[in-house]
Amino acid sequence: MKHLFISIGLLMALGAVVSCNHQKKAAATQAAAQKEIEVTGEIIKIENGKDGYMATVKDKSGTSYLVTISMINLQKSGGSFNRFEVGQIIKAKGTFWKDHTGNTYITAKSVAAAG
Repeated sequence: MKHLFISIGLLMALGAVVSCNHQKKAAATQAAAQKEIEVTGEIIKIENGKDGYMATVKDKSGTSYLVTISMINLQKSGGSFNRFEVGQIIKAKGTFWKDHTGNTYITAKSVAAAG
């Protein structure tokens, strides 16, 4: 009988842990979806990649952003892939994050010429 109670207790504890992890993952996903930014600026540098490129974009205030412009990411979000060049003014919108040095990285969901 004692083993039965211990087994039931362990199953309940395992169920609680799994439930909490699922809730934490859902909250993290929701928080990430809310971190979107839109930036308009001049492309000052381009680094080519496998399925797109990374454009360094400087806005009017002088702040630089590293924008990943990827065919796959744009297709997933319903955007279209365009090739831009250094010197062009673009408007990019997407999720962002900052690294430990303060650089802001944007994964573009939409990109268009602006100007």
